[in-house]
Amino acid sequence: MHPLPRSLEPASGESLVSYLLRLGHRLSLPPLQLIRAAGWTDRVQAHHIPGSLLLNLTGPEAQGFARLTRQTAEEVSALTLAQWRDRYPPIAWSSVSGPGPGQRPDPWLFVGSPRYCPTCLAGDCTPAQRFHGGPWRKLWHLPFVFSCVEHQTYLEASCPRCGQPRAISGRLIERANDHTLHPAQCRWTIGTPTRKRKSRACGGRLDQRVATDPYRRPHPTPDILRFQQSLLARLEPLTPASDASEYFTDLRLATALIATTWPVGQHLLDTTFAGHVAAYVHSASGNSSTSNVLQHSRLRDVPPRDPIACAGLLRAAHALLEADDLSEHLSHLVHTPGERPTRTPWVRIYARHENSCSPRFRDAAEPLTRTYRKIGGPQGFRAPLRDDYRPEHIPAYLELDWYERYFAPITGIAPKVLRRTAAVRLVQWAIGGPLDEAAAYLGITPSLVRFRTNTDFKRWERAGRSPAEFERVLRELGAELRAPRRPLIDYQRRREALRDWALPPDEWDALVSELPPLPGPIRPPVGDRKRQDASVYIWVQVTQGEHLFAPRPIEAEQPRHVQREWALRRNTTWYNLVRPNTFRHYADLRKLLAGYSQQLARDIDSGTGRSSTVNE
Repeated sequence: MHPLPRSLEPASGESLVSYLLRLGHRLSLPPLQLIRAAGWTDRVQAHHIPGSLLLNLTGPEAQGFARLTRQTAEEVSALTLAQWRDRYPPIAWSSVSGPGPGQRPDPWLFVGSPRYCPTCLAGDCTPAQRFHGGPWRKLWHLPFVFSCVEHQTYLEASCPRCGQPRAISGRLIERANDHTLHPAQCRWTIGTPTRKRKSRACGGRLDQRVATDPYRRPHPTPDILRFQQSLLARLEPLTPASDASEYFTDLRLATALIATTWPVGQHLLDTTFAGHVAAYVHSASGNSSTSNVLQHSRLRDVPPRDPIACAGLLRAAHALLEADDLSEHLSHLVHTPGERPTRTPWVRIYARHENSCSPRFRDAAEPLTRTYRKIGGPQGFRAPLRDDYRPEHIPAYLELDWYERYFAPITGIAPKVLRRTAAVRLVQWAIGGPLDEAAAYLGITPSLVRFRTNTDFKRWERAGRSPAEFERVLRELGAELRAPRRPLIDYQRRREALRDWALPPDEWDALVSELPPLPGPIRPPVGDRKRQDASVYIWVQVTQGEHLFAPRPIEAEQPRHVQREWALRRNTTWYNLVRPNTFRHYADLRKLLAGYSQQLARDIDSGTGRSSTVNE
């Protein structure tokens, strides 16, 4: 490989596309010939230059092109987007999976058709730029760059003559074998080739502003320019790469959320952008009534090509991310009336990027979407959301103190449902997996209660409450469990100790012998049926569970007709045991059972335990 007889000094911020166009113009060579001269033939198919060259160059590729153009390998690599791959995730993703021949780049990269500033393309007064035009800047390939801060104007999205591009292209350069065009001329093909006529390029000049009424042509406001500058600053070393990467993923997700739920989030936009964003959403949606949900979600994960719509939508997304209560704002957008959260298009988008967003965004989004990261491969299980408390510290029926301090103000939902659901959700956050697995961990019988995302969501909807309200207080309780007011109880240990447990007959006889005598000839029965109900009462006090899910081994040993008879009287006995103003017999019995429960709990917690026997 011999160096070219003449080369060109790269301009500041110039992209590989720009350099190939300007160097080829100087040498009257098509960009494709320069690619082949550099030895990049493995990357070229069917005379097309793939967009993957813009994303990264291998060491040998950079060195070969450096020898050809009389540069250093570092100068050549600086023409690509590789320097931002740790800060802007779409660069890294596309570098791994494409784009290559026949592949589409990530929609959050304008690889082959960047927006542009005509004044920048016109160049400065240097000889090289007078003859070959100004540089196509690398920044223009990033969709969040919608304005030229230097010239305080919005970028142009298409050719003023032919109106292209109209679609995303995986090609790095259109008409890469054409050497007749100036770098600032439109290279998109117009017309249809025939046997007698070849296709031709548009050729419209992109470095000349179209004469329009200055009062009708919008210009970015100082606030929008400051916002643009803040986005650009995240590409600089002063911002940690991990923070920048998470922010751009958050911004992408927030943008998609506003777009997929439009017009719910239009209050986040400045009114001057509403029309542009509405037009973008309408064009991106297509005929959403006939398109499938997955395709619909992909369409909404495409940033607006119109720079004004892009500025407005990104600014609204940034405002959403800056909200104090992010979860509350996300809930307002995520939960569409009558639609399951997990079926919405945005949740599918979120699932693709959940591992790359910030912890703050993930903490706010995951409880609302009921999505959990899978670990262990495609067939793996759903990972836990929290590790700051242990699931064994959660009772099956939320502690009354926790309920009163956090959940009591939530009206419209039965306290029993709140206490049960809160316990299951806390366990699910800690162990991962579906709700039914968390319920089984707590000893809640699936045949009696089934936990499903859609029924839970519909219950909140019928009550006229926002699920975010429940999620917020649940997170507050989770934060307390990280640094509890008092030592936490190992409820799982208690549940295991009392699995299939019942009061031993001799201890039951000792308890009832302490009952004060009642006046009159009638004596309440104290047989095995009441021993079973007393065992359930003790189990509830020790494990903080619900009597519905307590073990009933004494009852299980009875004949079928006896089991049916006991079941009919179960609720009445339980009511008499727990109601404040009950009969004297039940009040006295409850006092004895409470003392027994406290001692049994202390024995289990200390490890001494008690015999788990059942009357044979």
